[in-house]
Amino acid sequence: MKSTTILVIIISWLLLGQGCRPQVNSVDDVAALYSNTQVIGDITYKSAITRNLKLDAYIPVRRLGEPPWIEYSDELKPTLLFFHGGGWTSGNKISRSLFLMPYIQKGFAVVTADYRYLDEASLPEIIGDTRAALHWVYTHQEKYRFDTSRILVSGESAGGHLALMNGVLNNTGLFLQDSLKNFSLRVSGVINWFGVADLHEAYSDWDDAFRRLVVGKDSTSPHELLKLCSPVTYIGSNTVPVLTIHGSEDKAADYRQALLLHRLLDQNKVKNKLWTIHGKKHGNFDPLEMTAAVEQIWKFIETESVFKPSHH
Repeated sequence: MKSTTILVIIISWLLLGQGCRPQVNSVDDVAALYSNTQVIGDITYKSAITRNLKLDAYIPVRRLGEPPWIEYSDELKPTLLFFHGGGWTSGNKISRSLFLMPYIQKGFAVVTADYRYLDEASLPEIIGDTRAALHWVYTHQEKYRFDTSRILVSGESAGGHLALMNGVLNNTGLFLQDSLKNFSLRVSGVINWFGVADLHEAYSDWDDAFRRLVVGKDSTSPHELLKLCSPVTYIGSNTVPVLTIHGSEDKAADYRQALLLHRLLDQNKVKNKLWTIHGKKHGNFDPLEMTAAVEQIWKFIETESVFKPSHH
């Protein structure tokens, strides 16, 4: 047999042994998501009067190719809890899933939760739903390897407001249902995408129909309700670091909200940063602006030491 024939046979055998595996120089981050992440969808985290509230969990895993098919990491993972926007009247957990991808690519565990709307519940009850979602993260930390000493809470628009509420209520059981009142929920930081921080200030921007919707389902007076549900009410020594990303021309959640929030955070010596996207409105950010905003998130986490060393 000629040497060239032998060489061809050897090369063919090697290619077959590799399953004709393509030779690539680097990993495509999007393609790799399937390899190292399992999505566990529609987990009921709270049974409300109108419906069961559900969340999705994106969990770092190793795929085994045989039963039990996946293996969770022994290492505890930094965790993101994310709330969708929609004016507390619309939206759902899957509609904002693309916000989650940069965290998943970084190896975070991610949880995104639905909550009731204003036609079903009062605003304090909606805040309570999000607190219950955070409580679920705590009660499932062992199963899914959530590191509860490294939890970021985030959201956009109405979800940004709900994320802020969880950040300023840090280390308390406020807005939890009675059976959980003594459960202290701690987070490490807030990533607020153009959320409202002062409902009194925002109230003047709303039309009459929306004002009635916000204050109409609660026995508390409108003044007290708006104060109760405003993140700025609770800013103090326990407030965790806050990064806000906001368009300078936003009218749906007026840019003044971001300026007011960060002025109060500065006054209370809370670690914070406002990343303004100039010339843009309510979330209409282009790919370069989104890339810059996400880079600011990683920079903020690092420079402000948002994640203290884990004690686990």
